[in-house]
Amino acid sequence: MAKTTKRKKRTGTRRSAGARSTGGMAPWYVLGAAIVGGILYMDNMTPGPEKGASAVRTASIERKDKDSRKAERREAALPRPKVAVGEKKAEVAPVPEALPAFSGKWFICTTQTDYCVLDGSTILYAGRKVRLADIDVPAIDKARCEAERLRGGDAKLRLREILNEGNVTLVAARGAAAGKPGAAPHLVLRGGQSVGRRLVSEGLARPWTGQHQSWCG
Repeated sequence: MAKTTKRKKRTGTRRSAGARSTGGMAPWYVLGAAIVGGILYMDNMTPGPEKGASAVRTASIERKDKDSRKAERREAALPRPKVAVGEKKAEVAPVPEALPAFSGKWFICTTQTDYCVLDGSTILYAGRKVRLADIDVPAIDKARCEAERLRGGDAKLRLREILNEGNVTLVAARGAAAGKPGAAPHLVLRGGQSVGRRLVSEGLARPWTGQHQSWCG
């Protein structure tokens, strides 16, 4: 009976020692598991910010693309002027040169060097030599006969009288009259009416036909 009691006591002692040994290793197991779990958690969480930044960049690019497409659609919707094929620009007709009106006294060109009469169709006006574009008058210096020279003198004096009746305006001639030789051809007007035509109506001039005609007949 005594032997049996001793075996039981030794068995209980061995069990208590095993329990103490197992209980002493448990904290180390927990610590190791915590470390491994922490490493795995950090490995899984590290790519997170990069994915977030990539998503932001992608959204920004998509927004820019949408804005660009909207701008292109707005520009395409704007009305554009239609230009016909072969269409030419409208040509602006040149405005005839108009010299300033003059209402002062006219003279025969001797000592007078401006606003004076040279012959029945030539005057000095505003510092330039001007020929009445719409008439042909008898010559004086190059007269072919005495009758032409005398009539040319009458036309000269009469032109001075008409010019002294009031203000006149000069407008550059156009068309066939613009090709008249000599001084710059102009129409001399008073109240819109040609002064040269008055000389024609009085028999001291003829309408300009493109060349000088003889007054000897």
